[in-house]
Amino acid sequence: MLKSLMAQEARSAPHVLRSEAARWQRQAIEVRRQVAERPTVVLLGRGSSGNVCSFAAYLFALQTGRQPVEFRPWLTTQPLPEADWHDAVVYALSYSGKSTDIAASAEWLRARGALVVAVSEADSPDAHLIKPAHHRIHLGCGAEQAVPATKSVIAQIFVAAALAGYDIELAAEQTAACMLHIDADGIPAQLATFLAGARTVTWLARGPSYGGALDAALKLQESVGIPAFGFSTAEYLHGPIAAASPADRVVLFTASDESMESKQAVAAALLARGVPFICLGCNQTPEAQLPLPFPEARWARTALLAYLAQLTCATLAERSGINPDLHPSLRKITQTH
Repeated sequence: MLKSLMAQEARSAPHVLRSEAARWQRQAIEVRRQVAERPTVVLLGRGSSGNVCSFAAYLFALQTGRQPVEFRPWLTTQPLPEADWHDAVVYALSYSGKSTDIAASAEWLRARGALVVAVSEADSPDAHLIKPAHHRIHLGCGAEQAVPATKSVIAQIFVAAALAGYDIELAAEQTAACMLHIDADGIPAQLATFLAGARTVTWLARGPSYGGALDAALKLQESVGIPAFGFSTAEYLHGPIAAASPADRVVLFTASDESMESKQAVAAALLARGVPFICLGCNQTPEAQLPLPFPEARWARTALLAYLAQLTCATLAERSGINPDLHPSLRKITQTH
């Protein structure tokens, strides 16, 4: 059994889902009722929270037909023309609530008419992100001490889905069960063996799961120090594959109900270049080399990918003699404003 805080905190995700999903659903329904007249959705987040924003952008677009704004905090440091944001609701994500540029951006948008919803573990009304928020959804996932975010990412994924209008309670129960099966079957250890010794690792996925690929890459960078990348499967052939060699590894996350065209094109190109790759999919995905149990809700697969990557990285770190909980150049709270 892995001993790191990172692994322990990741493994608490199934419990968090089972204990908090009903509350997240209720609070999201109330928030959605209060923002119903605001058609513009703005997503704010950095790091893992930013990757959840990329995931959420797909879900809001699928539900409304409108692409949300993934807001860039740098903009608030520049002299911009005055704009009216009274038609906007801002979902600001920060586990700690202490991300200064996210809080400053939320305050900037509120001053221009936006309604701000904070998604955070922060309890104190003095937390940077809580101050400008009109509403708050408390994650309730508890203390997270390791630098790589784990259970908080899973919690944010489900809160984001609820805010986008999805029913998350059944999906949370199914996803929790899938997570426990993945861990019990030793799939993270198998994936870690495949990735061991890689020069770089690329994670590929499509749709909402693209956010999971981005966070899987971030986890490898933070915990093991391996250069890693996350791309849309469709985007990978538009240039990034040119840098891949037999020294690298590629993880392709897919399912039987996704388009075969891009998957087959990527697989053929990787084979031609001699790049080792592994396909993760469900039991109905013929090309899956590591079949996984999947929840019924398509969007919930993103949480499964994030969870698998977290435990895989913790395993790789332990095998390499690395402490994934700490890094000489990283802190749990990053202040960038």
